[in-house]
Amino acid sequence: MMAMLLDLKYALRQLYKSPKFTVMTLGVLLGGLSIALFTFSFLYSTIYKALPLPDGESAKRLVVYNDGEFDMPTANEFQALIQGAQAFSELGIFRDQDVRMSKGEAGRNFFGAAVQGGFFEFSRIKPLTGRTLNAQDSLPGAPAVAVISEEVWEDEFNRDPQMLGQAIELNGVQTEVVGIMPKGYRFPHIARIWLPLPDKVLDAQAPVSEQFNAYIRLKDDVEIATAEREMTQILRTLQLQNQQSYGMEPVQKQARILTFQMTQTGGEGATVFFFLSAVSWVVLLLACINVGNLLLARILEKQKETAIRNALGASSGRLISQLMWEGVLITLLGTFLSVCLVGALLDYVNVALRSWLPGAGLFWWQYGLDGATLLMALAYMLSTVLLAVFLPAWRSTRQDINATLRDGTRGAQSRKAGRLSRILVTIQVFLVAILMLIGSISALIANKFVNIDLGDDYQNVMSTRYSTPEQDYPSPQQRLNLTYALMNEVQNHNAVTHVSVAQWLGPSNVFFADKAYGDEQTGTEIDTISMLGDFQATGVKLLEGRLFNLGDTMDKRRVVIISDSMAQRYWPGESALEQHFTMELEGKKQQVFVVGVVSNLMNPKSLFGKLDSADEIYISGSQFVQTLQKLSYRILPGTRNADEIFYQAMYKIAPNLEVTQTVMPAIKNRDKMRESMKFISQLTFATGGFALVLAVIGIYGLTANAVAQRTHEIGIRRAVGARDSVIVGLFMRQGAVQLVIGLGLALLLFALLAMGFQKFTEGLFPVGAYYALATAVSAALSAVVLLAVYMPIKRAIELEPIAALRYE
Repeated sequence: MMAMLLDLKYALRQLYKSPKFTVMTLGVLLGGLSIALFTFSFLYSTIYKALPLPDGESAKRLVVYNDGEFDMPTANEFQALIQGAQAFSELGIFRDQDVRMSKGEAGRNFFGAAVQGGFFEFSRIKPLTGRTLNAQDSLPGAPAVAVISEEVWEDEFNRDPQMLGQAIELNGVQTEVVGIMPKGYRFPHIARIWLPLPDKVLDAQAPVSEQFNAYIRLKDDVEIATAEREMTQILRTLQLQNQQSYGMEPVQKQARILTFQMTQTGGEGATVFFFLSAVSWVVLLLACINVGNLLLARILEKQKETAIRNALGASSGRLISQLMWEGVLITLLGTFLSVCLVGALLDYVNVALRSWLPGAGLFWWQYGLDGATLLMALAYMLSTVLLAVFLPAWRSTRQDINATLRDGTRGAQSRKAGRLSRILVTIQVFLVAILMLIGSISALIANKFVNIDLGDDYQNVMSTRYSTPEQDYPSPQQRLNLTYALMNEVQNHNAVTHVSVAQWLGPSNVFFADKAYGDEQTGTEIDTISMLGDFQATGVKLLEGRLFNLGDTMDKRRVVIISDSMAQRYWPGESALEQHFTMELEGKKQQVFVVGVVSNLMNPKSLFGKLDSADEIYISGSQFVQTLQKLSYRILPGTRNADEIFYQAMYKIAPNLEVTQTVMPAIKNRDKMRESMKFISQLTFATGGFALVLAVIGIYGLTANAVAQRTHEIGIRRAVGARDSVIVGLFMRQGAVQLVIGLGLALLLFALLAMGFQKFTEGLFPVGAYYALATAVSAALSAVVLLAVYMPIKRAIELEPIAALRYE
């Protein structure tokens, strides 16, 4: 114990006497630890952390994979599971719902949810006052009731003590407030108002049964895998029955029980977590290498002293302890400061989310220091001690005493130490080059998306999404009539110039008569959009032919409008009008005729290419009626309360319409995508920049130590007449070797990544762009690294030869 205290005291004195070394090493470690720890804590809270609810660990979501594709269960499937499954203790469905609270001529939208009885019991949270919703509230003819959050009660009603029993207008219906939930309660996602989910949605037949979010809690003695097998069998049996009874398409069903967080990422949260964690670990590894380099430089200064102690009988354990204490103290302080810094950053994230995201994001997005973060900080600290502190100390004690005493004389660096230093510099150059190259590609992609021509115009356009309740409008003609009535009511407003209703349907198989297909007859996949109304509502221009009209009914020939890119691709040099081909629509092949050509639109297939690199087919929404719709309307500049135009029309035409996205300026969604791309680019680029700073510090520290150990040699060379330029060139060539090796390996890996990326994006960027990036990064990194090598050499040759010869 006394020996350890002496070693500790000696280490403290050494750190105090070397403030520049202490601050530099601490700064490097603090940066690497903070990036790694913040990344882990943020991702863990977003994807894996248990829900902040009583018994939150057992609260799960039930999802369905259809032919391997992530999806939600239908009401029909939910009924079958309720009646046949035995593995669950609680099972229910809900629907996220936009709720419009109207006050006179104005109104405000809130995130809400339509829920069943038992929903609040599942969350294990009791109301602040009043009651929650029960099964009777969902029965046909039941009075309209709602539960509101404490935030709504405070912001909208100034905490009115007589709030319970009052009627407020929600979605155009006078609704009685029966309960108020405690502050911060936003289950299941970001809800502020809760309405009953009508029981009639459960009565729809399988072909028109709606999909819902499902929550589940298993019985205590049931494993997740067992429950999934049982429910999968029920779903597959039901699917076979529906195929026989309704002629539904065969689909391979699989039930999965996931966390709420994993469901929000489409089941891909683990991939995101792994990728970003890998990046943060690379940064931490780089920081450890740099700290190890700096500590190694200190250890090498004492190598001869260590050899003498070893020769006098000191044990390896004692020697390692003496050499480690400086690094251990710096690591402990760096970890403490990192935890404090990350805690402050996580608090800032909470504040930023409230200002940047409506509703402050999902309710489990509560960031801060927790047990998992502190445990990971401990793991990072131990990893740093092992990689950056123990290994250099252990390596130093594994020396040949005789060789060190003979080779490590004044003014000389041992051959093994020199080789280790060169290897570490090469690794640093490689890692930094990779991070900088990836960051450069990220910046290039972000710049592409920020300035991309999407082929539309969303200035002065309002948009919303809604779903037509099929149980209320069972026939396609009824749903179509509702859509026309809603569009006409919006169009009649004097501030509206154009209205359209569209729905992206994804790729459809298309067959051309003059093209041969294989045995599978899969055809050519082309993105398809259902469309009603005026294309000018979203800025798409008619180039040739006509738009859809009232004469394009379901009993007439099927007509389509195609993009200019498709017209040029399949009918170059001739008019595409009245050309025909076959499409798979509504489960069968149908012949369609081209009646119009419009300007190109950016779609998922052309997102990584030029505007005309992929094609679009617009089918008539009056011939192929959709349930889910996106309504857009162009307004005159300066129109006030533009969102009220849609809601007033909806309450007049169809107050039971299910609005799934708040009416908002369409440009907002576009700007959010661009802002997200900017943020990702800046974050990646900043990581590469920080890695470059780490490399400069580490390489400078190693070079300075190597030069210091060879100062005596430099003095001799100068004394015998060697020119300063020759000496500088000698050291610079040695540094250039490590630069070329590390940078060369990084460029080789980058070339492989670039080829894969170029193929995936179908030539998003010209090949020359990758050469330009590689050249720019190579030039910048080379300049910085060589500068870090040159500076300590320049300082050494400025010494007088006599001073260099006497240098220790």
